[in-house]
Amino acid sequence: MYTEEAMREIVIAHRETKDWSDWAALGMVRFLRWGTDLLTGYRHDPNKPYIMSERKWMLRFIFLETVAGVPGMVGGMLRHLRSLRGMRRDNGW
Repeated sequence: MYTEEAMREIVIAHRETKDWSDWAALGMVRFLRWGTDLLTGYRHDPNKPYIMSERKWMLRFIFLETVAGVPGMVGGMLRHLRSLRGMRRDNGW
């Protein structure tokens, strides 16, 4: 479905850090990713092929999916706590 050339043209982008909370979140994610890369033996070097077992790939995928779910959980919890603090229903937004 996708060609090798099309996949190599993908540009990785992320939101620029603007304040201290962005810096803290980015630093935490980078630290956690570094730790996971270290434990699973993952190395991203296009010039050197690396071999990882199925277990190591699964650990990596589970970690990345867990981190991806954190912002939504934090947002939902903050919304819930604000609703409780005001003792008002938010009517499902």
